[in-house]
Order: sequence, then C-alpha cells, then structure tokens
Amino acid sequence: MQGTVIVLATIFGVAYAGNVNGNQQPKLWDALSMLRGKTALTAEEIQAVVPNAVAGTDYPNLLVIPTPRTIQCDTNKPGFYADSSAQGRCQVYDRCDINGRLTSYLCPAATLFNQITLVCDWFFNVDCSQSSQFADYSNSRLYQGKDVVFLDTPPEGNQASSPTII
Repeated sequence: MQGTVIVLATIFGVAYAGNVNGNQQPKLWDALSMLRGKTALTAEEIQAVVPNAVAGTDYPNLLVIPTPRTIQCDTNKPGFYADSSAQGRCQVYDRCDINGRLTSYLCPAATLFNQITLVCDWFFNVDCSQSSQFADYSNSRLYQGKDVVFLDTPPEGNQASSPTII
C-alpha cells in the first residue's frame, strides 16, 4: 500500500508540476505510454498476465547485480539510470551521485525500473528497449542545487499560511 502511494505521488508530482519543471514534453501520460510500448492493460488483462508470466522469459529473474557495471558516472549526469543492457534488462538500475559515485540496485522479481517515475514497476508497464530515451525525463529535476523551486515552497517573502477549514 505504501509503495502504491509513493508511485502515485511521484506520477502526480511529475504530471502537475507545470512550469516549475519546465513544462516537459512529452506530457507524463504520453511518456508513460511510450515507455510501456503498448496500451495500458485492463484489470482483467493484468489478472490473466501475471499468474501466467514466466520468470526469465516474460521478465528477467536476476538474483544478483551483474558485474562489471558498464555505466561510468563521470560521463553521466547525476541521476538514476535503467540498465537496458542484455545483462540488466531494466531489472537493474544505477544511481550516479553528484560526486561521481556509482550505486547499483536490483528491482524485485517481476518488476523493472521505470525511467520516468524512477521506481521499480510491474514488468508489463515497462518496455526496456524504450528506457534510454527517457534518461533525462525525470533526472533533469534532480540535484538542481539551492535555486530549485519545489511545489510546496512559498514564494520568497511570503509566509506559509495554514489551510482554511470549512
């Protein structure tokens, strides 16, 4: 449940950030469709796909992060990157921090790294071959320094007011 709330908060944060986030193109829902590579599955289709999915065929089934890692943090911007190589198949993702250090992670079984929401998502929501085109989509909002404007930051000089309860 908590994971679902985090994913939804991320999606809505990206979708409704407007000019604060540079009015990104394509729009969030279009980008998620492009990353998925097909139309969204209905609840009935998901109920048919998930029990019949075969680990290692329909999605990767890695138990360890493959080595050596092919990503070089000194040549990439800080952020999170799906490993779309034949070894990682998007079950693995990498984080390059602002100091050029690499940390690699493994998504749980039946999930792949979603380069748009920056979380592990069900395998049927991610077409790994599409991931690299979205490397800057959400990463562009990370590590913006002291001048970044967050959605909940009041304009300078204004004090945050308490919500009015009716």
